Amino acid sequence: MEQPQVIENPEEKTFIQTILKYVMLLLKYKVLIITGTSVAAVAVVAFAMVSLKLPAEVSPMPNVYQASGVVLFQEGGSEINMSAMLSAFGIDSSGAGSSPSQLAMHIINSRSFIDEVIDHFGMIEKYNIEENIKNRSRTIFRNSSQNTFYDDSGALVISYSATDPFFASEVVNYEIELLEQWFLEQNISVRSNELSLMEEKLEELSQDIKNVEADIETFQLEHGVLDIREIAEAQSTMLTDLRTSLNQIELQIRSYSEYSTIEDPALTSLKNQRDNVITQIRRIESGYTSSDGRTMPSLAELPQLSLTFSHLTAELELKTQLYQTLSERYEVTKLVAADAGAFTVLEYAEVPEEKIGPSRGKMCIQVTAGAFIAMIALALIIEYLKKIINDPKNRKILTGEA
Repeated sequence: MEQPQVIENPEEKTFIQTILKYVMLLLKYKVLIITGTSVAAVAVVAFAMVSLKLPAEVSPMPNVYQASGVVLFQEGGSEINMSAMLSAFGIDSSGAGSSPSQLAMHIINSRSFIDEVIDHFGMIEKYNIEENIKNRSRTIFRNSSQNTFYDDSGALVISYSATDPFFASEVVNYEIELLEQWFLEQNISVRSNELSLMEEKLEELSQDIKNVEADIETFQLEHGVLDIREIAEAQSTMLTDLRTSLNQIELQIRSYSEYSTIEDPALTSLKNQRDNVITQIRRIESGYTSSDGRTMPSLAELPQLSLTFSHLTAELELKTQLYQTLSERYEVTKLVAADAGAFTVLEYAEVPEEKIGPSRGKMCIQVTAGAFIAMIALALIIEYLKKIINDPKNRKILTGEA
């Protein structure tokens, strides 16, 4: 009985042979690979333990702690209302600049702010900086700082990393205090400017009110009345009464004239009364001087005089209302002048209890894996060199016999 023939794939056979070749090679140098990897693993673990036990000042890889504080900013708000209020009175309030959050980011990243923190904590001596003192100290500070602003909540997180957790928290809290002090001083300065502008505007309004009151007083003295509208109403009433009386007298005269053809004393009296009423009507219509010396305007002048008086009283009411509104705002501004405005400290930094790095376990795994790969590469290199040396042709080339 014939046995079935097994058809072998040459490529698969070659691949398997190659795998087996390298496996055998690794087994051949297993002592080197295991020893080298073990030595590296032990060394890196020992290094990690020593770096953990040594003080941070001398440790080659000390623990790093990060302290963080949170500051809140209220964008717009009362500042917008103040700007609108001042603009309504013609006061320029366009110098407010950027939003508080943007301003805060510029401040804490500014050279003067960083130098203030560096000098306060003596970081130049702490880090033994002897060359390029300004640039190196600022670079160290910036590399240890992390400031993040969140637009959705308006929160600015100020962080600082250091090997000393107490030092990290102190730096963050000092940054917050400096920032708060700056905003407070800036707010006081801005409020002072606003107060000065409002004081000037109040003085201007006060003078305007006095001028309008003087114009009204002159108008009243000139025409002898407190309100021109009272004159108009009085003259209108007088003219109405006189015209009514004139109509009645003319009816009486007409009645007498129908049956009397001679000069009746009663008819003469009625005609004299009619002439007197007509004279009084014309006198009122053309203007006259009263018995107490007041000059009464003519009927034709009343509309213009009434309009002028209305304008004066309306202007007085408007300026008085503006003065009252600005006075109230002035008092409110004085009360809030010592407030930090849009700046609010939500959380000061606490002393961190957990480190943020380095990860010694991860380092040990990476070094051990690297050592294992390096030992395998070394084994391959040794084997390759042996082949070159053991080859007769290569040996002749190396010995110079070729």
